[in-house]
Amino acid sequence: MGRGSISYTTVTPIDITGTPSQSARVSVTGKAVLPKSERTFSRNFRTEVFQLPARNTFGNSATAQIRGPGINNWDMVLLKELPIREQVRMQFRLEAYNAFNHTQFAAVDTAARFDAAGNQVNARFGEFLSSRPPRILQLALRFMF
Repeated sequence: MGRGSISYTTVTPIDITGTPSQSARVSVTGKAVLPKSERTFSRNFRTEVFQLPARNTFGNSATAQIRGPGINNWDMVLLKELPIREQVRMQFRLEAYNAFNHTQFAAVDTAARFDAAGNQVNARFGEFLSSRPPRILQLALRFMF
């Protein structure tokens, strides 16, 4: 017998933050979204459109301008029940979490940091920072009485 579950979640909104000592909100000069064909591990959105706002002004960036990575997870269970006695059974289980081992990134560096001249100094801006767990296999014996 087998069972499974699929978790497929659309992407989550991401906020871009600025340098707190200069301005927590940055200025946006264009569209930040990159076409899917142009996205890479270290470039998930157009980082060049985020600029340091003019002195004594607030930036114009809105919340949730870009979207982060989604979730595509397949969890599966294979099990076999074996009768031992009249009301005693043993169950052998093989459980697989993220069964197809699909790489799923979890966070993106969204901190736009600038120097005094307004140049971007965060080399990892727009890069993936972490990932969700890889495939996990688990074997179990379960006695039911």
